[in-house]
Amino acid sequence: YQHMIVSGSFDETVKLWDIRSGDCVSTLPAHSDPVTSVSFNRDGTVVCTGSHDGLIRLWDVATGECLKTIYAAGNPPVCSAKFSPNSKYILAGTLMDATLRLWPVHRTGSNLCSKTYKSEHHV
Repeated sequence: YQHMIVSGSFDETVKLWDIRSGDCVSTLPAHSDPVTSVSFNRDGTVVCTGSHDGLIRLWDVATGECLKTIYAAGNPPVCSAKFSPNSKYILAGTLMDATLRLWPVHRTGSNLCSKTYKSEHHV
């Protein structure tokens, strides 16, 4: 997976690209609104995507399978979602409520946020 890059698009898809050939090797019908954020985990086997649809999704790079869907109450649009350096968490930011949320990756099926960082002032 070291020769792959990932892109998210206004057309609601996520694409995996082979950087050696320049070819799109996979297109994931990822979201129902524009994709605003994409991130590989540390070993490149999982992609995290965030979207204006309020969802954060984890994808298996090899199979294209959606492994997990994460969302906050009210589905605020996700502007950024990134894996932590150890790939055990996802930090996601939402603009509508000026909040950062830390989500554990290992809680399969769970939609519990580990920590919330809320701004007192909207920017």
